[in-house]
Amino acid sequence: MAERSTPWLASGFAAGLLLMGIPFWQLPYNHQGFVYPGLLIGLAALAVVTAMLAALDIARPKRVFWTMISAFPAAIAIRVAVEVMQDPTDHNLWPFELVYGFVMSLAGVIPGMLIGALVRKFSA
Repeated sequence: MAERSTPWLASGFAAGLLLMGIPFWQLPYNHQGFVYPGLLIGLAALAVVTAMLAALDIARPKRVFWTMISAFPAAIAIRVAVEVMQDPTDHNLWPFELVYGFVMSLAGVIPGMLIGALVRKFSA
């Protein structure tokens, strides 16, 4: 299963990274909070991609969960790296940004996993 699952998981991760990252990268650094319509749409899309991976039984559920929950923190890490190269005094609390990204990803990944498991269960 590892040979078959790796490209699909990588594609799902890339989709989650872009669906969450593009709206996040467009926000100014001093934007208050993560509640933004583009991010909410990206979060819903993250749930859909997670549900598809879980429903198609691409990999073990734990592997799908950890792959997809890491997509938004990866987008945050990319933004932190780029902005710190421009101004080293930015993002002095970046670990908290990553933790918040993981917590926010839970709002999309958990429902996606549940929906995917239900679809897989009732389609068999």
